[in-house]
Amino acid sequence: MGKSGATSSLPNAQRKLPTEPFALHFPLFAAGKIAETEAVSSPTLSPSARPSPRFEDLRGILRYVPQFRQRVFVIAIDGALIERPGFSSLLQDVAVLQSLNIEVVLVFGARSQIRQLAAQRKISLSNDDGMGRTDADSLDVAVDAITRQSSALMAALTALEVPVAVTNALSVHPAGVINGIDQEFTGRVERVDVESLRACFKADILPLLPPLGYDGKGTTRRLNSDAVAAEVGIALRAAKVIFVSESGLHRNGQRIPQLTIQDARELAREQATTDVNLLSKLRYGALACSATVPRVHIVDGTQEEALLAELFSNEGVGTMIHADDYHQIRPAREGDIPALMAMLQQSIDDAALVPRSAADIRDNLPDFFVLQVDGNPIGSVAVHTHTVTGAPPTAEIACLFVSRSHKNCGHGRRLVTFAEDTARLRGCQQIIALSTQAFRFFEEKLDYHTAAPEILPPSRREAYEHSARNSKILRKDLSAASNLPPPSA
Repeated sequence: MGKSGATSSLPNAQRKLPTEPFALHFPLFAAGKIAETEAVSSPTLSPSARPSPRFEDLRGILRYVPQFRQRVFVIAIDGALIERPGFSSLLQDVAVLQSLNIEVVLVFGARSQIRQLAAQRKISLSNDDGMGRTDADSLDVAVDAITRQSSALMAALTALEVPVAVTNALSVHPAGVINGIDQEFTGRVERVDVESLRACFKADILPLLPPLGYDGKGTTRRLNSDAVAAEVGIALRAAKVIFVSESGLHRNGQRIPQLTIQDARELAREQATTDVNLLSKLRYGALACSATVPRVHIVDGTQEEALLAELFSNEGVGTMIHADDYHQIRPAREGDIPALMAMLQQSIDDAALVPRSAADIRDNLPDFFVLQVDGNPIGSVAVHTHTVTGAPPTAEIACLFVSRSHKNCGHGRRLVTFAEDTARLRGCQQIIALSTQAFRFFEEKLDYHTAAPEILPPSRREAYEHSARNSKILRKDLSAASNLPPPSA
């Protein structure tokens, strides 16, 4: 294991990290997702009593710190980003993560540098990304470019007083013959020396892994950096593998926030419509998720502070490939009541929901359900049951809400579907919803139909008429079987 002679022994707290308040280093949060929820985060406070948005942002950030502490993050950075003016800020963000006691492994690509060096030497490359055949001339260029890049990264991290070591933690083998073509000097990862990487963590050293390896005969092999990141993440059972890419993942001009493993694999097959730079990330991201890594992130490294914004907000700014139940709907608990009140207050102020107190929610707590993202409540729905003697019970959807920063992600539809399945389990044959503003959503997206007040159970009709809100009454027949499994308790 090679180690920089300039490696510092300073503890994390003494490194050259930003000296201003922590929250001030996340302008994306102030302008983006967390700021969007600020208006509903403390609705019961007067404007003069509300905390500064910066401190609200800081609270949102810090709630992730205990979850991430002493977890392994494998970060793979595209070579093209290293040449951008803002790259020093990206490295500083990596230093911030390590200062939070996150065990970081840094992998880097060098495709851009290999292309440039080959052009200078007037060499035609057989392959530039380690995915195809690497001939002898291409290997010579790759070794020189990667070695230079490794040295530059060591210098930059040392300037941040981050202890760093280039490690020989990969055992590789020849890629062999694929589709009848000898891959020559292209390699594949055979084994990861987990113990040497953990020794780095224990010594507070950041391991730096280049896209090169050596086989049992000592032959140098060109590797794909995304494959290296995935294999290292799998071997270390990392919490996250993060690809910081030259671009983000989009569909029809819109960022793709999440992908299942199957979605990622299918998108990787659509080579005609997928950026070639992202193909290996989709492929190896799905591989890592199908093994031991619960979440893989693809982040557009050209965005300012994209790495931290992706990690320290619920929905992030990139694309997450996930293997676990990232979104979960669960029964509300007593401790959820303040968050529910905070979420619902904006809609109450907008006259979209009926006013209710914390006591009202507490008295009907078994009817309330919370949608959480990454462990944080971002939506709610209540399912009330009305009984009438001699007739099947009627279910009512109430308190349907999704926070502003999580709208247009399908969460509302998912909450309603969950409510319908809950109603079926209670033996209800119809479900109703009363709405003043969201009736089009129910009619056009969920197949509800407008109904007359006569369909309401007597007690509910009395409350409806007394409220004078003139809500539209929507009804759906539940006698058809559900297409989804019953909701979990």
